[in-house]
Amino acid sequence: MDELIDLAKEVVNAINNRIRRERKSKFGREISMGADGTPTLFVDKLAEDVAIEVIGKKANILSEEIGYIDNGKDYTFIIDPVDGTRNAVHGLPFYGISLAIGKNSIDDVEYGIVKNIPTGDVYEGFKGGGAFLNGREIKVNEDYSERIYCLVLGDSGNKKTWKLVNANCIRAMGAAAIEMCLVASGAVHAYYMPQETLRVTDFSASSLIVREAGGEVYNANGEVLNGPLNLKFRSSILAVASRKIMEELL
Repeated sequence: MDELIDLAKEVVNAINNRIRRERKSKFGREISMGADGTPTLFVDKLAEDVAIEVIGKKANILSEEIGYIDNGKDYTFIIDPVDGTRNAVHGLPFYGISLAIGKNSIDDVEYGIVKNIPTGDVYEGFKGGGAFLNGREIKVNEDYSERIYCLVLGDSGNKKTWKLVNANCIRAMGAAAIEMCLVASGAVHAYYMPQETLRVTDFSASSLIVREAGGEVYNANGEVLNGPLNLKFRSSILAVASRKIMEELL
């Protein structure tokens, strides 16, 4: 596993360096249709190509653009090459890379890394070994005196999330994996995406990071999140600092 973790970090650094060298004016160019059924933009393809090149045949690959590549290995790299693509395209400094290492399900993910490209912040989770931000251990925020929630609004929200807006301190950031990591680091108390639309590439790494930081990840029905590592599986997400927060939001 240590070698795979080193490879994961190499992939993240390579994607980061390549994206930072590219002209942002090209990011939003639509070039093909991804394996998940959504259009592939230039920035997504650029990042995914880098990942595939660095990984080679050292692990299986599951990515939202190309789908699944079976290299006959025990472990799969579950990759969202650009978390927060719309932010990247519009120049909003909140987008990054999400990569998890697992076998069959979200529960068996052993390592997760999420990097916020504009800030350089790196979140990591080691199964049974804790969660870290830039090498320092992190924990969820158990002080509920001033609660801050990241909610998904717009077309991806619903009546429940909009109702929460009027009664709470709300942020809507547009990058699921990084927002979940904000829960892990204690910056916010919850991230809530109520629609059954997110893919394992969006949340496999950050789910481990939240759990290793002492939080939990549920779906919008209040069920502890788990599922197979394939692009057909979609889910809502509620990442929280505690069960108490989950019960209040649902």
